[in-house]
Amino acid sequence: MPPPTPSEAAFERLLVALVAGVENEIVASARVATLAPALAPPPPLPERAETTVLDALFARRDEFLERDRFASIGEASSFNTKIVGVSFEGRQDRVTGLRAGDVVELEREPENSHDPNAVAVRMGLLPLGFLRREIARRIAPKIDAGERYEAHVTGVTGGREGRHVGVNLRVRRVRAAALAACVTDRRAVEEPAIRRALIGERPLRPAQGDVLARVRAGRSTLAIFGTGRGKSLCFQLPAVERALATGEKTIAFYPLRALANDQFDALRGRVASFGVRIFRANGAIDVDEREALETALADGSWDLILATPEFAQHHRDAFARTCNRPWLAVVDEAHHLFDSRHRPAYGTLGAYLREALGGPQVLALTATARDDAFRHVTETLGIEHWVIDPTVRENLHVVDARETSDKLGYVRDSLTQEGRAIVYCNSRVEATKLAERLRAALGDVVAFYHAGLGPRERTQVEELFRTGGVRAIVATSAFGEGVDLPDVRDVYLYHLNFSFTEFNQQAGRAGRDGLDARIHLLYGQSDRRINDYIIARDAPNLEVLRELYRGMRDLAGPEGLRTNYQDIARTLGIDAADERTVGAAVQIFTEAGLVSIANDDDGHCIRFMPKPGKVDLTQTTRYAEGEAERESFERFCELALGADALTLEGIVNRPIYPDRIERVR
Repeated sequence: MPPPTPSEAAFERLLVALVAGVENEIVASARVATLAPALAPPPPLPERAETTVLDALFARRDEFLERDRFASIGEASSFNTKIVGVSFEGRQDRVTGLRAGDVVELEREPENSHDPNAVAVRMGLLPLGFLRREIARRIAPKIDAGERYEAHVTGVTGGREGRHVGVNLRVRRVRAAALAACVTDRRAVEEPAIRRALIGERPLRPAQGDVLARVRAGRSTLAIFGTGRGKSLCFQLPAVERALATGEKTIAFYPLRALANDQFDALRGRVASFGVRIFRANGAIDVDEREALETALADGSWDLILATPEFAQHHRDAFARTCNRPWLAVVDEAHHLFDSRHRPAYGTLGAYLREALGGPQVLALTATARDDAFRHVTETLGIEHWVIDPTVRENLHVVDARETSDKLGYVRDSLTQEGRAIVYCNSRVEATKLAERLRAALGDVVAFYHAGLGPRERTQVEELFRTGGVRAIVATSAFGEGVDLPDVRDVYLYHLNFSFTEFNQQAGRAGRDGLDARIHLLYGQSDRRINDYIIARDAPNLEVLRELYRGMRDLAGPEGLRTNYQDIARTLGIDAADERTVGAAVQIFTEAGLVSIANDDDGHCIRFMPKPGKVDLTQTTRYAEGEAERESFERFCELALGADALTLEGIVNRPIYPDRIERVR
């Protein structure tokens, strides 16, 4: 299963400590009087297929919450591991002679009586051992489907003082042949098939058609659409079309990692089967993903990259190679060029597109551009054409229930008889727990949904929601992308979001059929304290970074520091620092050249490099992105917690654009 997002992991650890006991069974006295009647529990119908699916879903709730560190192996382009079973059947004598760089073969053994997913490691005819079960389970289906993996020895350990010899491997997924086949096959994919994959059978809105016409005609364009009006399709459709037809590339810039990650997951799930090569580029991707990205940038073997401006700026040389020149550069949430001009990566983005990327066609997307912002964006990016969708979603109504003391009771009592409801939480644990409580009160009309669910379970829950078998979904932000239902009558923001974009995306999933719908605000100041805590630990400031560096260097021995991040945090006991803080710090230190990371049979090792002189940590991608997240949250809180309901309703239901310009040009 996918690893938790930073906010999920920190939220789940912190929530009990900070807000335990906040919720109770007292119904808030300020309850909105106009709420619809409560949803009565349906009579028990054990024969219903929905009941069977939901019983299975809730029975496995703990399994879905487990963190599986091997979950991403199946999609990784490469990974480190070691051969298991080298101590049996005389294999020690065989592996003792191995050396770093030796190539070994991986061979499937589907008839293996101990493990039907077994992947054996051999050198010629000599069996050396196996890949561990957890890894074999994820790559065996891919090998059976025709994919190929290569492996070479990265090190041989042990053999001293009676210790058994161990063998470390680097395994690489060989995609060249498959991608070459894709390039041939994918040319046959036509626009209607791509469009169906992206938005189903829904027709294009007129404003979307206007933008697409300009993009296809080679015109740099600014699109100003309100929430839920389909901005993303305006770049996704032509980007995939051109990648499949001519192999041309698109790079999309996002102000925050979380936004790029959401788009990455959703887009890859919809169009990866066409053979589109999609990557994300930000300071928090792991070593394997970074290596795959670097390989793609080295030879231009990519179609679409979703990046933060900071990452692109800090890796300017790689993106500036001729083989990486895109035909289209997309600037999502383009108002940040005006609102965040003090962020260096944004202040120079226009020049970067011209100088580093060769001046590609530009598509800027936003829901907010007053006169000054409109002028700044168009001038900075050299845009002479625009499309403004002035649609106001007057059917959306914000219900101000901020600081409600009994959130559970509020949701339970206000779920309506007609339509569907989505309750958004900030963590998998909270989504699961709340769904259980609502199911106990309302019956088999409630399910949970988060990134820990497998593909089969996600599909089942989505289908139940579409067909009416389930009326309420309690979910993290993982739910919504690609699940575009018209009659969601109620959206509940149970916890405080981290940005306006996330707030707008979740709120905007209500009432897409044009009928009345409600967005219930249930968050409060206590949520802000939790989010501040999460951000501080995921984006450490300079003082914390200096203290961590000194402390970790003091703990390190001659060979480096051999322990996990959790133990480092516990040992140092630095305020505002847990294992996620240590992980973020190590990424920053690695990027700055202060440390290097190694893995062997003795575990994870942080090696400290000779001091290169004064190092400015603020110039690293990871640090700059963390500061951007902190700034974005501060701006969001000012309005989300301080503005009245009418102001927030205006942010959700209408675009902001200049008054005295033509709507389409």
